[in-house]
Amino acid sequence: MSTLIAEKPVYLLDHDWELEPHRLALLEHHADPTSARRLQAPGLGPGWRCLEVGAGRGSIARWLSNRVGPSGEVVALDLDTTLLAGLNEPNVEVLCGDVLDVELPEASFDLIHTRLVLMHIPERRRAIERMVSLLAPGGWLVLEELDRMALQAEADPDRVALFCAFEQALPTIDFACGRALLGELTEAGLERTATDLRVDVIEGATPLARWEQLSVQALSDEVLSAGTATEEQIDEHLGRLEDPDYRGLGFTWVGVRGRRPSAG
Repeated sequence: MSTLIAEKPVYLLDHDWELEPHRLALLEHHADPTSARRLQAPGLGPGWRCLEVGAGRGSIARWLSNRVGPSGEVVALDLDTTLLAGLNEPNVEVLCGDVLDVELPEASFDLIHTRLVLMHIPERRRAIERMVSLLAPGGWLVLEELDRMALQAEADPDRVALFCAFEQALPTIDFACGRALLGELTEAGLERTATDLRVDVIEGATPLARWEQLSVQALSDEVLSAGTATEEQIDEHLGRLEDPDYRGLGFTWVGVRGRRPSAG
C-alpha cells in the first residue's frame, strides 16, 4: 500500500468523531453484501483496475482487491484516509483527495464505484463526468446512493417530521439523489445502463437501528443550530430506536451502473 496526500476538503460526517468508525462499520455490515452483488454484475474479475471513490474504512476496496487478484489494482480514494491505515493489501493504493480534482490518469480504470458520496457533492454531474473520463473504453461505473422516496410513504408522523427537520437543516446533502442517477448516467454518455432498488425497514434494537442512531447523533448539532428540531424530538427518536417493537420505513438504496462505450 502506498499513500499520497492532497488537500482535504470539509465533510459533514467527520472521521475525527470517536464513534464514526463504529458508524461506518455498521454501514458496511448492512450495505456490503448488496454492493458486492452490484459490483459483480459487470463481470469483475482478475486483472481489473478499480477505483473506489469515498473508501471509508476500506471494506469494499479490500473486497475488490481480493476479486482482481495480484494482477489487478485498486485505488482507494477518500477525503480523509485516517481510517484506511489498516488497508495493507499489496495491490491497493490509498489516495487522499477529492474526485473532482485529484490527479489520476484518464481512461485508465475498468471499474469505478462509489457509495453514499454523490449525495454530498453539490456538483454531482461534474463528479459523474469526471469519473466517466477516468473509465477505460468498455469500463463500468457503479454508483450507490440513498433516496428518501420510501420515507415519504412512512405512516408515523413523528418519524417523517424528524426526517424533514434534518433535510431542512442539511441543504448540502441531496436526499433525493438516488432517483436522478440513471438519467444522469445516460446523459453522461454511458451505455447498457441498469438500476435496482433496496428499501430498508428499520427494526428497533438492531445494528441497522444503531446505524441510524449514530447518523442522527453525528448530524444533530447542525439540526439544533438550524432550529428545525428540538433536543427533545431527537432524544425521543433515539429512544424509539432502542425498542425491539419499533418499525419504520428507511431509505431506498439505489444502485445504478453503466458502461463507457468501447473505442471505435
